[in-house]
Amino acid sequence: MTPETFSILVQRFFGHLRSERSVSDHTICAYRDSFRLFLRYLSEQRHLRPEKVTFEAFSPETILGFLGHIEAARGNTVRTRNSRLTAIRAFVRFALSQGIPEFLLVGQRILNIPIKRASKPLLGFMDSQEIDSVLSAINLSSWSGRRDHLLFTLLFNTGGRISEVLQMRPEDIHRRIVRLHGKGRKDREVPIWPQTEKAIRGWCKHDRPASAQYLITSAKGAALSRRAAALRLRLAIRGACDHCPSLKNKRITLHTWRHSTAMSLLRAGVPAEMIALWLGHEQLTTTHGYIEADLTMKQQCLDKLRKPAARQARRHRSSHLLEFLQAL
Repeated sequence: MTPETFSILVQRFFGHLRSERSVSDHTICAYRDSFRLFLRYLSEQRHLRPEKVTFEAFSPETILGFLGHIEAARGNTVRTRNSRLTAIRAFVRFALSQGIPEFLLVGQRILNIPIKRASKPLLGFMDSQEIDSVLSAINLSSWSGRRDHLLFTLLFNTGGRISEVLQMRPEDIHRRIVRLHGKGRKDREVPIWPQTEKAIRGWCKHDRPASAQYLITSAKGAALSRRAAALRLRLAIRGACDHCPSLKNKRITLHTWRHSTAMSLLRAGVPAEMIALWLGHEQLTTTHGYIEADLTMKQQCLDKLRKPAARQARRHRSSHLLEFLQAL
């Protein structure tokens, strides 16, 4: 298998993703970054230039070395490691579909590389007092302050992902209904408060640059980046910490607004199935994570339990096997 064959197959793979499978741009970028990191790893660790890579170098041992490298040297998390492996697996399945006999056994071995199990952190969220504190800390006398206030209000009101809210256009709002272009190219509609609709109309009329294509933009009229939005959120939280000290002990990100929406709906008694539809979750188990994060609801469940009557502990004879197992 020549280097040209491997290079051509990689290019055909990305063409296949875009033209035949119509995957999202985010997926293509994630897969692209995975291959760039892998080729850089081969160049730095194996002294193999990208144009010299063949299927012999694309082996399970090399891939395992690459996955270990991004965890140890780059400090990537297990979830990032698994996402890189997902990109490699997708390419392997495509290569196998092309009928390359000498890659059959190696490809199957690569597909057998297991996904590494990772601990799942509890979901962070803000309560109503913390949300009000962050929004109140924003200076509405400035153009950027009015934009930030609208952005964070939309994040909480809609429960949308930051990518969905940043892609919103004025035509996506109609009669207190917002259409979100969701993950996996799945659109959904959610209602907004009257004051949110009023703020949007005021923003479009007086503050939004005339040449802007998106609702939320930078000062120059370009689409606001995720990084810039995260920076503006950190500034707002810094100003809110003086009036709400609990924010100092929390890690607040743009995605925290989405978690906060779900928790507010859950505490209001909205069924988990409706919250899943609101947030655009494909599986209900994703929504169950919010129930896991709410200690208040857990305490209410505990209060409903009947405390068992105290019983005299029975004495059991000592067992060497049980003592051995206990010591493990």
